[in-house]
Amino acid sequence: MLVQSGLSSMQAIRAATINSAKVLGIDKKYGTLERGKAANFIVLTGDPLADIRNTRKIDAVWVGGHPVDRQALARGTAVASD
Repeated sequence: MLVQSGLSSMQAIRAATINSAKVLGIDKKYGTLERGKAANFIVLTGDPLADIRNTRKIDAVWVGGHPVDRQALARGTAVASD
């Protein structure tokens, strides 16, 4: 919706990540992928800058520096790791 409203794909991604973290006051730990921050990110199979809808083409999800077993999550058998 942000892109439909006139923002570029990069502006929309920044609004959803670093800018939101700054507004919430949690940018010291979240919002960008940097040393010392929580490693929460998604790996996409398409370029979101070419087409923002590529953000739906998720190949992998990482939380706290660990890959999420998406199949186990869908089955309801996922176990949280340290």
